[in-house]
Amino acid sequence: MLRHATTKTRCTTAVLDFLAPTAFGYRLGSSKVQSQPSVTRPSKRHNTERLAEFPVSVRAQNPAILCQNIKQRISLLGQPSTAAVSDPDISFFDEKVVELRLALKAGDIARVGELWSQLEDRKLLRLLGPELRGFSERAVLLYLKDNSNADERKVIEGIAITAACEGAINALTTCMITHIKRGDSQAALHLYRCFLVRSSNQITSEPSPSSAQEDVEDANGLALDFLGDQLSNQPNSPLVLAAIAAHALEDSFEGALKTMLDNPVRISQPTQKEFTASFDDFSFRAKVQSYVWRLGIARLVSRHHSFNIHITNLSNSQDLSQVQKLYRAIIDGLNGPEPYLAAHDSQKSSQRPIVIHEINWAAFLTGFLRCHRRDLAENLWNDMLKYGIQPGVITWTALLDGFDSMGEADAASTGWDNMISQGIRPGILTYRAIISTLFNVRRPEDAIEKFAMFKRELTNNSLPDTGDVLPVYNTVLHGLLNNGRPGDADALLQNLRQKGPKPDIVSYNTFLRHHGRRGEFRAVSVLLERLREDGLTGDAFTFSSVLSALLKVGRTDAIDIILSLMKKQNVEPNVAVFSAIIDHQLREPSEQGLRTAMELLQKMETNPDVQPNDVTYTGVLASLHRHVWPNTALAEECRRYVLKRMKERNIRFNRVTYHILIKACLENPEPEGLQGALGYYREMANWNTPMNYDTWYVLLYGLISREEWAVADEMVEDLLRYIKPVGALESLVGRIQRRTTWRMKLGPKIYV
Repeated sequence: MLRHATTKTRCTTAVLDFLAPTAFGYRLGSSKVQSQPSVTRPSKRHNTERLAEFPVSVRAQNPAILCQNIKQRISLLGQPSTAAVSDPDISFFDEKVVELRLALKAGDIARVGELWSQLEDRKLLRLLGPELRGFSERAVLLYLKDNSNADERKVIEGIAITAACEGAINALTTCMITHIKRGDSQAALHLYRCFLVRSSNQITSEPSPSSAQEDVEDANGLALDFLGDQLSNQPNSPLVLAAIAAHALEDSFEGALKTMLDNPVRISQPTQKEFTASFDDFSFRAKVQSYVWRLGIARLVSRHHSFNIHITNLSNSQDLSQVQKLYRAIIDGLNGPEPYLAAHDSQKSSQRPIVIHEINWAAFLTGFLRCHRRDLAENLWNDMLKYGIQPGVITWTALLDGFDSMGEADAASTGWDNMISQGIRPGILTYRAIISTLFNVRRPEDAIEKFAMFKRELTNNSLPDTGDVLPVYNTVLHGLLNNGRPGDADALLQNLRQKGPKPDIVSYNTFLRHHGRRGEFRAVSVLLERLREDGLTGDAFTFSSVLSALLKVGRTDAIDIILSLMKKQNVEPNVAVFSAIIDHQLREPSEQGLRTAMELLQKMETNPDVQPNDVTYTGVLASLHRHVWPNTALAEECRRYVLKRMKERNIRFNRVTYHILIKACLENPEPEGLQGALGYYREMANWNTPMNYDTWYVLLYGLISREEWAVADEMVEDLLRYIKPVGALESLVGRIQRRTTWRMKLGPKIYV
């Protein structure tokens, strides 16, 4: 078919007595200092050796460390949930913490439970701060003893559930794993349900310091995991994973699926690998991994927006293998031995609760075409028909978008005609897609003809949808300007201002970019006045376009003019705006743009209100590495300057920074790009910066894109010394290894 369709409450001044170590002749359980406390990260294999670790004494030789610990504890009193703690409660807390530690040391589970309940009843457990994890894990160590009875285990499980609700999940995860190992899946699931009820009934729930830090790191990282959309926080993924494992023990994928959909967390490959290592049965490990893989697919498909963004990102980076892998997983979910996806609402059931909607098929269709694989797009079209899905306007629009990305206007026109012949009425976005395609292949007359059809249908109220029509007009404005028809574009803009729909900032930015690149500052000035008259406020793209126009006409005071313009429009020149303007100036490798960006950076450095941050400096460095600059000496001077300023400001590279810079270097086609990437790779190793799956993915994907196969072979050897690749990373490793094997078989013939 496709082939033819071608209170600011009172702050107490009391100090917690147990912070003073000299008052006691033994170690205190809440005294360990960690620069980055980790509450939610599960212990390796959840073994008893790790659980046996107990917080060390605060009797540090370094007074600064002791002071830091005291400040950390006192700061708890300023938190909303603890600000109103009374002096008697603090004294009570001091006393019970000491008794709790002694009871744990003595293995007196009954007394531990009693003391824990007393602290819980008076809502004082949070005063333990990060050490809540240590106390709960010490309690679970008693749980693991063979001589513990049912009542004692119930006490410890209650402690683990309470701790998990406060963010310290290790103890509860260990309890659930213990039940699973004993073959008691229902006991494990009972604990999980108790946790859900308890956490939902909790009046206040604040993220622990470590979980917040992990979320920030993940959010700023490169979304290279196969299911790499944003992490969910509650409940924590190891607990969901433990519940999934319990369902796997019962051979209940349906139960596991309900668990995932009720609590749609992303389970990362490292978390999965760490968890499954707790079990000696390799067949059970494989079973859990199979469950997690399919549940991850179900979770992603159920979130249409994340699903579409993921496919778009993969296709934009031409990662066809991952698009295909995801598509095969969808087909398996529809038609595999244990289907869990439905092709129609009529098939929806508890076993198949997720429907593959037309928008999901459309995302794949556009993705395949963006990867220039019409054959795969044709197969998808046939699959839709096989499952009884008649392509609608969404699918046809996706088809046209795909042809637009391929520059195939004839195929798009044929597809349009076939769509009309099948009785499909084009919608707003369908018109936008065909108009964009025709303008992009320099067929403005045909595009204008389609635009006239659109306006007639809009006037007659005969469009099938009633969404925002301005994107169509903005596409026409962009097309007219790009096809050398600025007069027609200006006339259309004036018509929009008078009759509507009112132009937005995108409309004006289209003109500003066009005239700014040509140095036509008079036209830019007129546009800025119109923008003001229409009550619109410029964004970073606006100011960057104006800046480019000023530089084109030789204004040496261009930056000062931009700052004045921002002030007139009541736009605060904050770090984000400055950083965005700098980024726009560096998108094209011109000496003028580079000098302007560095001047802006220096202005930020001298302004205490807009000091550049790590994002600003990293963005500049990445641009310097990504492009081939006409003045290489100037670019190198700027690179050294940025590194010097980062060092002076104590801005250190973290793993995410290295990922961005390595990726940028590998996008530079010159040999210097490869050298820069390898330099950062060695620097990570020298500084003991942890390398994770994303690190290796960035390296291998970039090397494959450059066809640097010899270096890729060496990287694979390094990688295999440290980790076992899975998912997308495993696919890249296999691709490199297969090519190496092929070259070895050919031998000298490869050079003939």
